[in-house]
Amino acid sequence: MTLHLTEQSSTLRLRAGRLLVELDEQILAELPARKVRGVVVWGNVRLTTPALAFLLRQGVPVLYASLEGQLYGQAMAPQGLSPEVLRAQMQVQQAPLPLAQSFLLGKLRSGLVLLERLSRQAPTALQQSEIRAALEALPQTSSLEALRGVEGNAARAYFSGLQAVLSPYGFSGRNRRPPTDAVNAALSYGYMLLLGRVLLALHLAGLHPELGLLHAEGRRNPALAFDLMEEFRVPVVDVVVISAFLRGELDPKKHAEARDGGVYLNDTGRKVLLRLLEERLAKEAQHPQGFRQPYQQLIETQAARLKAALLKRDAYSPYYLWR
Repeated sequence: MTLHLTEQSSTLRLRAGRLLVELDEQILAELPARKVRGVVVWGNVRLTTPALAFLLRQGVPVLYASLEGQLYGQAMAPQGLSPEVLRAQMQVQQAPLPLAQSFLLGKLRSGLVLLERLSRQAPTALQQSEIRAALEALPQTSSLEALRGVEGNAARAYFSGLQAVLSPYGFSGRNRRPPTDAVNAALSYGYMLLLGRVLLALHLAGLHPELGLLHAEGRRNPALAFDLMEEFRVPVVDVVVISAFLRGELDPKKHAEARDGGVYLNDTGRKVLLRLLEERLAKEAQHPQGFRQPYQQLIETQAARLKAALLKRDAYSPYYLWR
């Protein structure tokens, strides 16, 4: 399980093999320490040295994020990457296009399926046709620059389709740094949580997260994590956020606040979204290859399949939503 520490000014302690979340000498939560596979620290939460040392010894990554959903960094035990895998990751840098196309294929197919589902709420036929055109153009791209151009056009069409559905909630298109409405705030927060899960999956697979294929590399930029995230942005985060607003589980007036030049989820909104995303990650889904797994396990499976493809042991096929 992944432990999310959200209660501000609380402390995570280790006691007799159990992790305790305490605030003002009161125990808020308690769970067996060995069941935790990842920890996300949101904002001002403290970990005692024994608790952090235990997690690192167990190979449990600890991610540090702001309340707005910005990932500050991570703590994890030193990991000796396999030379064979590292060489394979370096070699594929010379010909990254096939795998980069696969990541984007998964994203576009999921986006198209979601817009088809949402067409009952608002007309999205034009945006669907634009994404179909992007899918047709995808195999013809001959460079990363061209591929990113296809991605940019498809993204504009996709978020235009979402705007047709979510405009009553203040959504007028994708924006961030800072987000200017509650929907964008929820999307950014959800993507940060997803990034943590993908980083964990890459860690378990023994892959270097900064050697990307579709996304540009940069200092302290987990480009490969952003690559693999593309397959899961729509089915894990977007589906949850859209449903939450349409069903009234998230409300811009109740669950968001304006501050620091932007709009962010408040404490209640963050907790609602965390609960919904955890439920989604535990939900089973069918992979295009025919097997079924919970989304959390699917993310780890895709990381392992990516490793196999890099080592030329198997072909890679992306995950995407089914109609």
